[in-house]
Amino acid sequence: MAVIVTKRFAQAAFDIAAKEGKLDSWITDMNLIKDLLGNEGVVEFFNSPRLPFTKKLESLDILIKDKVSSSSRNMMALLINRKGVEALETIIKEFKAIIDTQNNVARGQIISAIPLNDKQLLEIKDSLQGCIGNELILTNIVDESIIGGMVARIGDKLIDASLRHKITKMRSDLAR
Repeated sequence: MAVIVTKRFAQAAFDIAAKEGKLDSWITDMNLIKDLLGNEGVVEFFNSPRLPFTKKLESLDILIKDKVSSSSRNMMALLINRKGVEALETIIKEFKAIIDTQNNVARGQIISAIPLNDKQLLEIKDSLQGCIGNELILTNIVDESIIGGMVARIGDKLIDASLRHKITKMRSDLAR
């Protein structure tokens, strides 16, 4: 499924969930369905052109029997009808991104050569929060290839303060 379509599905799901006042339960429902779809052959079954849509809906109802809301079930039925079941994970990510935007929350990654403790992440969060303007939720990813320092990736912003970047820049400057 195209990116624009997954964004539309996520926005539609958000609008319905917000109208119903059930944003959290939608995330829970979608994650539950995603886990059920993780079983081998389930996505292929729902995307199969050989099976009639009614048979797929019966199977969906058996699979999620009273575990999710009717709105979540209907969205899955629509995805099955459009052969877009494999896009559910992307839709969930987009759905969460819409919620974050509504709540003025930005998620980011701090990539470092060694694991950072909570105090270090909090200091980095405090220094970056002023630049970003939103509440920050940071995760730490370890990548030894950056040698030292850190790389902060928040949304479409990238701050590269790694030694690898500095060494590459020096090499480039010396080559001139």
